[in-house]
Amino acid sequence: MLKKITLYLILISGLAYGIRYILYKGIRHNQKGLYHKLDQLFLQKNEFNTIFIGSSRAECHFNPRIFDSITGLNSFNIGMSGSNNAFTYSLLKAYLYNSKAPANIIMNLDFHFSHESSDTIYNYPRYFPYLSNPVLYTELKKIDPRFFWFKNFPLYTFAHMGDKYLNYSLRGYFGWNGPYMQESYKGNEKVIPLNYKNIDSIPSTPYKGSILPENMAYLDSIVTLSRQLRAKIYFVISPTYYKGSNRISNLTEHINNFKQFAQQKNIPVFDYTNDSICYQKNLFADFYHMKGNGCDIFSGKFSGDFARLPLRHRGSLRLFKKGAQSSHL
Repeated sequence: MLKKITLYLILISGLAYGIRYILYKGIRHNQKGLYHKLDQLFLQKNEFNTIFIGSSRAECHFNPRIFDSITGLNSFNIGMSGSNNAFTYSLLKAYLYNSKAPANIIMNLDFHFSHESSDTIYNYPRYFPYLSNPVLYTELKKIDPRFFWFKNFPLYTFAHMGDKYLNYSLRGYFGWNGPYMQESYKGNEKVIPLNYKNIDSIPSTPYKGSILPENMAYLDSIVTLSRQLRAKIYFVISPTYYKGSNRISNLTEHINNFKQFAQQKNIPVFDYTNDSICYQKNLFADFYHMKGNGCDIFSGKFSGDFARLPLRHRGSLRLFKKGAQSSHL
């Protein structure tokens, strides 16, 4: 009886590993959308000379197609929804495991939730198929120890995955692309139209802006890593709908805290908090995320501003540009 039980356990375990292998392979086969991005970010060798980093605001506000066409550079957007400074730092290190260090790192600053801490990983099952990247695995396990079990025990993994992962696996095998996957390009993921809201109806409770010490510490770590890579880093405060930024009672003081940090580190800041885009409701899906057309308009504006920064002045205290509120300080 004991031998039969052992045999059954071995067969079930082998079957689970086989099913998981097939499922993950299909997910990694996607040639469009988020899972193609994750595959490229964590498993492929890349030589992009410019990368965009940050949270969903970085992911959906910078279109590499437009940026590359205006600047002549070769960029990739590794911004990720749900990412705070700590997670952005981890993703950057995981990207660098396989890929060549970029010459330019463009980071979107998320001033609107810099007072919040996050010890969770947003939508964590999407990273399961990429845990063969040892840096990604190590960083995720630091945040959530369950990743040891996610990596090594398929039956435990399946309990945390829904049918959408089977759907994406089938899409990968059969080459099916959903309507929103077509909008993805070099890591830029557009906001899905189904998520659009009447933003004037969104509650707008005032609060005082602040920066949690751990968020500032990780921001400093990102800057330190970029300097170790000999990459030039730039900060961007991309547009928010004016009602979103106006919620912050000490907005000017709060933004200046980021700029003072940038001044100390000699980092250029592209500040768009008062740009005309911020008052165009039709360009926003919510207070903090622009729709696809808003992304493209802003990408063109930012790319032009970036291109007007002479090479000899990049990384210096002077910024030659038009449109954004310049703050090299």
